[in-house]
Amino acid sequence: MKRVLTIVLMLGLLGVVLLGWSMFGDHSGFQTGLGRYEGLPPTASDITIYQNRNISGIFIADFKLSEPDFLSFAAEKHWAIQPISGSAFVFHARAFQEGRPNDKKEITDGLYYSQRAGNGGGVTVAYDRKDSRAYIDNSSR
Repeated sequence: MKRVLTIVLMLGLLGVVLLGWSMFGDHSGFQTGLGRYEGLPPTASDITIYQNRNISGIFIADFKLSEPDFLSFAAEKHWAIQPISGSAFVFHARAFQEGRPNDKKEITDGLYYSQRAGNGGGVTVAYDRKDSRAYIDNSSR
């Protein structure tokens, strides 16, 4: 009986460790120079992606795109895009990959939308007219 209890406890502990690892472990991936990526506009190019498939659900993308194509994509997603007044700051994939997740890109001429929950989850998107580059930051935090 004592041996069965020990085995059950060990299996339970192993289960808790595996659950913790799957929820909170680093399951990140980084890709750059992509020509296409599922869920992004088909006209996007020079795509850079950082994604962590843990409980945070972090998805950071930046890519080359024309402004009309960005506006069409935003309309499909029901993002209420507004012109940037002053400046806006967005996360970018390379900073996450390089271990600098708090480094943000400043955009002074472009478009912006953000809808965030109290826990930090949600989506922020921006378009930089100077670089013709779109930015997406999505998280389930």
